[in-house]
Amino acid sequence: MRLVMLSDTHAHPLAKWLIPDGDVLIHSGDFCRGRTVPLEAVRHFNDDMSALPHKHKLFVAGNHDLPLALDAEAARAMLTAVTYLEDSGVTIDGVKFYGSPWQPEHRFWAFNLARRCPELKAKWAAVPDDTDVLITHSPPFGILDVSRSAYEEVGCELLRRRLETFSPKLHVFGHVHEGRGQEEDNGTLFINASSVDLDYEPVHKPVVVDLDIATGKVTVVQI
Repeated sequence: MRLVMLSDTHAHPLAKWLIPDGDVLIHSGDFCRGRTVPLEAVRHFNDDMSALPHKHKLFVAGNHDLPLALDAEAARAMLTAVTYLEDSGVTIDGVKFYGSPWQPEHRFWAFNLARRCPELKAKWAAVPDDTDVLITHSPPFGILDVSRSAYEEVGCELLRRRLETFSPKLHVFGHVHEGRGQEEDNGTLFINASSVDLDYEPVHKPVVVDLDIATGKVTVVQI
């Protein structure tokens, strides 16, 4: 199974990236940018996703994706080209995907919960232990999450703690643009798939990995 991953495209048309074909396209949040985001932005994103050839398209919202927090019913109705995952999962060819948009509070954006609060802990506790591919917007604390502007690790401590209790084969996220890259820990391949740099320029290629369904092995093809 070939997985193609994007994150943090921030209002750039997806045509700016040469997105290779694959079995599953994953966008882990922040197709919007700015604090005043019209609902029409959701339609533009859906049109871009609809034009892509991938059989399965999964999307998790990010902190900039305000329409999905402020006008959720209308925004969700527009997302006809993707499977929108908000604390929910889907199984594709026997592979179990689960997605969640939450992150520790960050500048009063969407899908924020107070750092280390019980509500955030409950969000991660709801992730099934048999998840193969976890899709979040926030990185776990200490993994590809160093913010140059804050000069510190800004990922979620509670998410990292939850990941100490089970090991998905792949965990893909974004949010921290400068954390773009890959890391392996405790049997999980972590991918920060941010597609823009710190200046919001679309400089990074989509990440491509192959997941061997029989063995669970994940091989990086492009990053």
